Amino acid sequence: MKKQTIITSVRFGAILIAVLYCISSISALAADQASFHVITYFEKLGPPAGLVEASSGVFYSTGSLSPYPVFSLSLQGPETVLAAFPSSRFAGAGLVLGDNGRLYSTVVNTSKQTSVFSVASVAGSKKVYPVQPVSPVFTQNLPDGALLGVASGALGTFYLVTADRNGNVTTFYQFPAGETPLLIAVYASDGNCYGVSVLPDGSAYVYRATLSGSVTKIYNFASQSFDWSAASSLIQASDGDLYGTTSKGGSGYGSIYKLTLDGQYTPLHSLRPSSLSQAPAALIEASDGNLYGTTIGGSSQLFRITKSGNFTVLRTLNLYTEGECDCWLIQGSDGNIYGAATLGGLHGLGDFFSLDAGLPKPKPSAQNFHPAAGSAGTNVRIWGTNLLAASVQFNGTPATVVSNSGSNYVWATVPEGATTGPITVTTPGGTVTTTDDFTVQ
Repeated sequence: MKKQTIITSVRFGAILIAVLYCISSISALAADQASFHVITYFEKLGPPAGLVEASSGVFYSTGSLSPYPVFSLSLQGPETVLAAFPSSRFAGAGLVLGDNGRLYSTVVNTSKQTSVFSVASVAGSKKVYPVQPVSPVFTQNLPDGALLGVASGALGTFYLVTADRNGNVTTFYQFPAGETPLLIAVYASDGNCYGVSVLPDGSAYVYRATLSGSVTKIYNFASQSFDWSAASSLIQASDGDLYGTTSKGGSGYGSIYKLTLDGQYTPLHSLRPSSLSQAPAALIEASDGNLYGTTIGGSSQLFRITKSGNFTVLRTLNLYTEGECDCWLIQGSDGNIYGAATLGGLHGLGDFFSLDAGLPKPKPSAQNFHPAAGSAGTNVRIWGTNLLAASVQFNGTPATVVSNSGSNYVWATVPEGATTGPITVTTPGGTVTTTDDFTVQ
């Protein structure tokens, strides 16, 4: 009887521990409403640079080890190599989609000459374009199909640049000597570009640049706010304001801030010194209107911050099984947040992961279209965000042919019977109608 009592007590203790574990897990899930999953570990291709979703559920990146591959990632498994550059190394920080459906970046050959290259979504599609006088890092695409970037040149000079689909780079602004612009340049809703340039003492300023090369400083950061070699972010959110991160400043561990387009600054959050809290790096806006990001370091964190500054840690990554940031971060067309960690994981070379925070699929935006007028059969390029798997109507008449060039571009053919009026784009995430009318001729 005594033995049975002891066994029963042990079983009860085990059950109690299991129950407490379940309660703890449920509480943790309720607290952050996010489920983390490693999709694949990087091994032979090296740490990733960049992450872009070019079609629903298919992502693209580049590897940082020879032979410097461009590869695709699905949600089911390992990478598929599309191209490689064994005699060159990547100069850029990932891939940017053009309006022709090709992915662009830059490579530097053994003679230190830089060329733009592009690949399509299938192997054997690599194109390397003529050598350029500067070495650009592309940051995003533009409504007219050009690519926006920050470039380095001879003698430590830096530029703002655009490039066309044939790899021809045009500089439109040169930064003053001694400044190092961060590799972030944002094309905003007012038609201007915004970014951050760092001075030798760690001070910095946010600039507004027109595409014709006129630059205005709209906010100045104090000294020791930035480390030019550390990752920082700048985005424009759906409210029209800029949100960014500093790599230093505040507590010394970086901060997150809000900045209006006319330079009104609001600090949102300063990270505190601890073994589990490092400088913030990646930052995106998700479909719930909140910002999501990562901190860098051996115990990297995935976090959510509201636009009023309410900061919540969603997950602290295990270095050996979940990776280490710096991370590339995007919200996928299915609503999940996807990331590419550059270090850690089973092989020490990072991984591709997802974070399910219960977010809705992102709603589309259609901010620009070209041409503004045309007859039936005209191909119209629509530029915006979250445009994957789109259908299009011209003033209520369905387009005859619709195709995507990534999440920023939709091509639609004006149908017979269409009349002058707005263009409506519908995706699995919702519907958007342009403010301007398309004129049917």
